[in-house]
Amino acid sequence: MNLEQQLLDLILSRPNSKQIKNMAEELEKESKFSLSKDIEKLKGIWELRWSSSKAPFLNYSPVLDNIQILDPLKLDGLNLLKPRGINSIIGTGIVAKLSSLNEKKIGVTFTHAGIIGPYIGMRKLNALTKIKKEQKGWLEITFLSKDLRICRGDKGTLFVLRRINDKILFERFQDFIESF
Repeated sequence: MNLEQQLLDLILSRPNSKQIKNMAEELEKESKFSLSKDIEKLKGIWELRWSSSKAPFLNYSPVLDNIQILDPLKLDGLNLLKPRGINSIIGTGIVAKLSSLNEKKIGVTFTHAGIIGPYIGMRKLNALTKIKKEQKGWLEITFLSKDLRICRGDKGTLFVLRRINDKILFERFQDFIESF
């Protein structure tokens, strides 16, 4: 079994394992990621399975889905904390506009944050507010495959995410983004 598959198995079976960091760093050394040739591969739903951050909203939880939905060709993104098992855009979210900074870094400008609620009758409850003071950051993609993404944030945080194949949730994201 190769290192990538070992890491995928580990983040699914033991998402708090101390081995994850070392394995991720080894895969980073092998990376051949280039934004100009691999941008399409970033598109999709990514579940955060491990992070070096101490912040609870930047870590794996067995009861919450901590997902990042990216459409880099349209320059859209959404970080979403939602109840596990609900296949909807519901929970606490931060909307982002994306940009290319260089061959490995994606610029992130957060535009709206708040609660994305369920439908009440025919209307979806949204309590997203425009972020008044510009919030910017970046993600450096340090490893990317069809199932695994490793990246580092502008504050030095190491993230390990796995791809979730869910066309319905991605379509709901696209509808949600178009409503802005």
